[in-house]
Amino acid sequence: AANGGTTAVAGSSAAAGSTAAAGSSAATGGAGGAVSAAAGSSGSASGAAGATSAGGFIREDAPTQESAKAAGKFKVEKYTNGFPVMGYGAGTIYWPSDAEAPFASVAVVPGFTAYQSSIQGWGPFLASHGIVTMTIDTITTSDPPAQRADELMAALKALSGENAREGSPLKGKLDTSRQCVSGWSMGGGGTLIAASKNPTLKCGVSFAAWSPTGGAQNKVPVLMFEGTNDVLAAGMSEGYYSQTPDSTPKMLFEVNGAPHEVANNPRNSSGVIGLYGLSWFKVYLEGDERYKQFLLLPKPSITAKYMTNVK
Repeated sequence: AANGGTTAVAGSSAAAGSTAAAGSSAATGGAGGAVSAAAGSSGSASGAAGATSAGGFIREDAPTQESAKAAGKFKVEKYTNGFPVMGYGAGTIYWPSDAEAPFASVAVVPGFTAYQSSIQGWGPFLASHGIVTMTIDTITTSDPPAQRADELMAALKALSGENAREGSPLKGKLDTSRQCVSGWSMGGGGTLIAASKNPTLKCGVSFAAWSPTGGAQNKVPVLMFEGTNDVLAAGMSEGYYSQTPDSTPKMLFEVNGAPHEVANNPRNSSGVIGLYGLSWFKVYLEGDERYKQFLLLPKPSITAKYMTNVK
């Protein structure tokens, strides 16, 4: 909507699993399949943000595995204009219009040759649980991982600006100290590079990261999804995991039989991707320790490699 006006996002759950990528190259991060947009339910916002003793945000009722897999209770709106587009290609901001501020925020970037439609399902899913999410396009679809890291940080800068911009639906509603990065393929590599270079970030979540670097310098909690049937990036996150200091919370979650699009949508793997992804954001971005129980479950049956130091 022009001039920063918002549009309600239809539907009540994140889109079904993402489609297969087309035209991927073995030397790159792979193109993304389109994923439909979706939204949170429009139920009452009784789960307002209340401060915990540690300063975290508590929203919604006590979570269960099923509630963490599904869309949240908040109404989701989105907008694509009004904010500056500098240092990245384009963006869509999803926000929970009937939840109580302040909000934490996440930027999500796609992979090689792909557009934000390939990771779009995360926008309305996270927003329906109270987390403002910006999905972005890159300046060119061939931008390398290091540039995608910069584009993620540029998107977060634009999001921070929404907290002060006149006419912004998010004016005065963002906690700009609570930000995370996420991305797929080359964007996943960019996510982990951004985490290693920006220790003020609260967390990072990568989807089949291609050519990540900087693990030894990383101080940001990182969750890394991989798939055993990924012909482009299988195993590429393992070095980053091993190099990341044990003092930093980390998890490597490799899904048995999953392709390169292993985590492009939170509904993948019957919602288990959303369960772990949301829980990571809730614990390390919002500071909601109620979700930590899901990160401490026994090794999931869908995983091949599963490594974590979360306790």
